[in-house]
Amino acid sequence: MNIKPIKYRENLKKKVKVNTCNMVLFSVLIMLFTSACSDKEATKRSPLKGLGDTTGEFEKPARSNIIEFPAAHAPQKSYQQEWWYLTANLTTESGEALATQWTLFRRGVESKHWYFAHAALADTQHHQSAFRSARAGLGNLTINNKVTEAKPFNAKIDDWQWQSSKGLLPANLHYGSFVSKDASDNASPDATKEARKGKELWQVNLNLALDKSSSANPKENYFLQGDNGYSQKHHHLAIASHYYSQPFIKVSGEVYWQNKWQKVTGNAWFDREWGSQMLAEDQQGWDWFSLRLNEHTALMVYRIRSTDKDYLYGSLMQRDGTIRTLSSKDIIIKSRFSNQSVVNAEYPDSFAIEIAQEGIDITVKVINKSQIMRFGIEYFEGMVSFSGSHQGQGFLEMTGYEK
Repeated sequence: MNIKPIKYRENLKKKVKVNTCNMVLFSVLIMLFTSACSDKEATKRSPLKGLGDTTGEFEKPARSNIIEFPAAHAPQKSYQQEWWYLTANLTTESGEALATQWTLFRRGVESKHWYFAHAALADTQHHQSAFRSARAGLGNLTINNKVTEAKPFNAKIDDWQWQSSKGLLPANLHYGSFVSKDASDNASPDATKEARKGKELWQVNLNLALDKSSSANPKENYFLQGDNGYSQKHHHLAIASHYYSQPFIKVSGEVYWQNKWQKVTGNAWFDREWGSQMLAEDQQGWDWFSLRLNEHTALMVYRIRSTDKDYLYGSLMQRDGTIRTLSSKDIIIKSRFSNQSVVNAEYPDSFAIEIAQEGIDITVKVINKSQIMRFGIEYFEGMVSFSGSHQGQGFLEMTGYEK
């Protein structure tokens, strides 16, 4: 495979003005980025639509770009925004099902780069989440701006850290609402402070490693989504990102949950994406699914909802390293709402997904309706189960639903 690096724009010539409102919103960023200032009409329309670059300051994804590893794991600062995203379905020693997610976001403004991390841990009835923020130069951020074989990926905000031992994986990942491991016996001042806020103390310490039977690429171990990593997001407009995945990650470790430490094992899914655009004017939000159909096959599918025409994409990834992409015409997704839908928002609580040519006809159900992240722009992020032609577990992300 002839791999060349994506060119990094060293010098940004234009300047973009940042007002006080922008600076406040940076501290409560959600998902991928900050919520840029806009009038009430635009905010009601969808704050996600204000996240794209309208200045021409940042580079846009192109089909001609070729993703190079391990350099792609490092921040791609010539693009306005990006994220590193991990979800995991876990099982405790006693057999309890848990779900966790960790996401690191970066957004560029002028020559500055803001970083935000969101994380959560949930069982079938409870959900806890937390947030961290940082900017280079403020003293609470460590991140590799250049990842090589000799210098693996490392990202740390305050007490949260992803530390790799080679490239991106294997790695250790630590996050939660307190630091002290012996908090159950002798809570730290920070832990006590969290408890006083009415938040349950929780912590996640994970060991992540590529499944030995998986080889997404004989050399690189990652699946390139779309057209060799160029992921289109609209039928007609040039809205896209660069995107790659690794759905075959083995997990071991421990969590502090329900007032006790518990050992866990499970499967994790990693996604990496960067670009400088978001939703088009006709688009409201998306539904994104990561589902393990069986031991050897993983299905990723998303729908970007539109008042004109929904955009759908999917891929089937195999442990032997092959990937088969699916287009909008291949996929049917139908939302289903019950009388008691997801808490505090008009989210669907189940979906029907059909991909006839692949023999896939499943119903995906939300397991815990309280798995909602509220850090600026609200979104649902949580574990699901599915049944029908295939049975299993996975994750679902939903954004852009009006209350």
